[in-house]
Amino acid sequence: MSSATDPAKRIPKSLGTDTQFLGKYSLTDLAVAGLPGVLVVLVTQVVIPPSLTVRGIPVSALTIPLAAIAIAFGGLFVYLTPGYTNSLDWLGLFVNFHRSETEIAHEEAKEYTHVERVYPRQDAIERTDRALVGAVQVSPPTMALATDEEWAQKAEAFQDFVNTTVEFPIQIYSTTQAFPADEYVGRYEDRLSDPDVKSNEKLQALIEHYVDWYDRELAQRQMTIRDHYVLIPVRPEEVRYERASLLEKLARIPVLGILIQIVTAPPEEEERAAMLEELDERRRRVERGLRGIEGCDTRPVDAAELTRLIAEYWTGTEIEYGDPEQVLRTSPVINKS
Repeated sequence: MSSATDPAKRIPKSLGTDTQFLGKYSLTDLAVAGLPGVLVVLVTQVVIPPSLTVRGIPVSALTIPLAAIAIAFGGLFVYLTPGYTNSLDWLGLFVNFHRSETEIAHEEAKEYTHVERVYPRQDAIERTDRALVGAVQVSPPTMALATDEEWAQKAEAFQDFVNTTVEFPIQIYSTTQAFPADEYVGRYEDRLSDPDVKSNEKLQALIEHYVDWYDRELAQRQMTIRDHYVLIPVRPEEVRYERASLLEKLARIPVLGILIQIVTAPPEEEERAAMLEELDERRRRVERGLRGIEGCDTRPVDAAELTRLIAEYWTGTEIEYGDPEQVLRTSPVINKS
């Protein structure tokens, strides 16, 4: 028998998938769909006393209708299961999500966020690897009606910025936020109560029509506002040695480099002060470089906003802290005596 037809050498078309039993659904899907019905039968036949009635009807007589409804909900759950997973795994994720805590302690959270602490006065965040991170928000030029030549000029200007200004690692981060439709439309709705609008029926109808049209247009387009940021890190080793110096090269050598870093490490407070100073200088250089691009504007991101950005990145939702400055602690709760 040739290897092409040898059953022992067959190659499966996919891994980790169940045999399809009914169309695209597997036996696992059928089991998940039927699980609520099984639970209903167990509860009505085992847990609930047989003498219990509901409006004169024995509960045991309702077992089949209730089980059918439960199976229908189970089938709906299977039907709504995303394509990247199976119904059993999704059920486990669903249960774990609703059983998990909505808030965790900082020591546990930083295993995911890698955020050690925030420096509100210096507008910086310290990572768990002791690197400091700052950010600059970028307002790019409007290019909706730009020509190919203008696009090429902007691209060349950005290339010059990267080649001449950026001598350290950066990260470009873009995110979106919901368009403040209520604030925008509210101005027109407030006009409806003005005397000059009330006395002019045509103007009132025009404003009402515009507000109604704008609400439908926003719902259809799902308009958002895109924000752009440049994240700038500073690592401890970048301020310990002169760039391209002999000590810097030796510090990169395995084993020997660790010993050199231990011996040459400055006091922690001095090192942090040097890192904060370097971070501030890098922020200014990035701002100057980006402002050199025609139509581009920048501003430094304060610690409160940077913290909110990180929180929204990990939660996937917009977060409102009220007064962010009051949320960030500027002094320890317990001081050393």
